[in-house]
Amino acid sequence: MQTFTNFRSFEALDNCHQQIQQKLDELTALVKQLAAGDAPDEAARAQAKAIETFFSTVARGHHAAEEQEVFPILLTSEDTAIVAQVRSLIEDHFWIEKYWHDLSPMLTRIGQGARLGDSAEFSKAVGLFLDLCLFHIEEEESMIYPEAKAQVSRLYGTQVRPGTPSSTAP
Repeated sequence: MQTFTNFRSFEALDNCHQQIQQKLDELTALVKQLAAGDAPDEAARAQAKAIETFFSTVARGHHAAEEQEVFPILLTSEDTAIVAQVRSLIEDHFWIEKYWHDLSPMLTRIGQGARLGDSAEFSKAVGLFLDLCLFHIEEEESMIYPEAKAQVSRLYGTQVRPGTPSSTAP
């Protein structure tokens, strides 16, 4: 991920949110497909592997980039509500990682062709992970990213339009 001064961070972070949403949709579909308890077919195994790889690599990198590039500038804000929201999002990252730690081995087993021992346990793990990820993305996109873009604009004197991928004004 690049730094604020290039203003590509926001675009990359926004794009990653779209990729995360796509993988969450795929995960939801996988839960439905495996609910019958049958052994996963080749497509389900490939899907499970792709989802596991994405969240173990790309999504983790995304959270690290937010914590290194976006959150620090907001933690210096005089607006206590913004600081509290950022701290909450950092805590979300902890819980997302915790839920992922529970879910990842299940996806690995599915990717290897194993049947789910308990589809209810898998559904619950997916539900917790999915709900937190969706809430987290909504909080970032509706509150934190616009505020970060505004602060970067003030600090660097460059227009970063809220509500759009990072860009500079002409």
